[in-house]
Amino acid sequence: AEPRCLESLNLMEIQEEAVEICKLHPDVIEWCPCNGLEDWLAWGTYQHDEETNVRHGALVLARLESDSGTPILQVEANIESSGVYDIAWSSSPLVACACADGTVYLYHAGAAAEEVTEVTEVAKEQLSDCILTHVCWGAGEANGIVVTGQDGLVHHLKAGATGIQQIQSRKQHELETWCVEVSRMNSNLVLSGADDSLLRGWDLRTPNASPAFSNRSHEAGVISLACNPNKDVQLLTGSYDEHVRLFDLRHMKAPLLRSNRLGDGAYQLSWHSQKRGLFAVAAMRCGFPIFELKDGDEGDEGEAAAFNALGGYCEAAKEGSHGSLGYGISWQIGNSCRAASASFYDNSIHIWKVAAEDASQK
Repeated sequence: AEPRCLESLNLMEIQEEAVEICKLHPDVIEWCPCNGLEDWLAWGTYQHDEETNVRHGALVLARLESDSGTPILQVEANIESSGVYDIAWSSSPLVACACADGTVYLYHAGAAAEEVTEVTEVAKEQLSDCILTHVCWGAGEANGIVVTGQDGLVHHLKAGATGIQQIQSRKQHELETWCVEVSRMNSNLVLSGADDSLLRGWDLRTPNASPAFSNRSHEAGVISLACNPNKDVQLLTGSYDEHVRLFDLRHMKAPLLRSNRLGDGAYQLSWHSQKRGLFAVAAMRCGFPIFELKDGDEGDEGEAAAFNALGGYCEAAKEGSHGSLGYGISWQIGNSCRAASASFYDNSIHIWKVAAEDASQK
């Protein structure tokens, strides 16, 4: 169905639906995009023991059950690892994990009678001695993967029946690289951001060429990227400079828009799949603000007029409570306004819902 514009969003009616307390610090979260599995949720945890210098964590998969009327998160799998920095679902469904020991893992969520019954490791590949920080599907083809890490390298991989194939790697940044994204407009264009404050593009078809672009608009490290699922030319970026920016991928010299200061870094971004222009931010010590991107000139699909701040969830969280260090945010796939958020130091996952009213329902 054609995505609809969100006419109003009543933020006085944000409702907490479920809470899960984790054994370790959750730092990333993502709903499953697969048809029939939209109630499945994955998150990663990470903890560093400074005395022993040991890093450990887990991939956790859960299902949101609401048959009884009250939503409950039912944990189905807890797979221990060296610490999970990032996760990404494919449409298979496979979950890719970027881990602290420099290994990327692939897990398959097996289905039976519409319910996932088991999670199995199907492949793994050691890419580096450094922490892998981000992973994304769709590089060049549906089963293509890109992974990046602390050493500034971006790795192009392919998931196959016999495991993970390393295709090529490229040094994109001199400092720690935080995020990688595949353009929805061109699956051969890989985007990356790092502590060098650079947003760069890499065309997979020309591995030895200079970057496709190198943007210097950010005033601090670039830590999150998200392509708009409803407008392929639009890219959101988040930075430690506390701003969210909107770019048109056809014109990368300067951003179209820049938000006001959030109060902390924009660590993760999540577009809503159906509510056109709606996105949320995991803004570290400033909770989870929600924005609407107002359309500009209808004659230009990349044009946008303004970021409209709509409020948020746990924006004024006290130290030690949910939102006091928000690292993960994800909108559930579909037409609902349900989100999942991950808060680091209080070890909590929250499921919450925003009362929304579409113009079509008026």
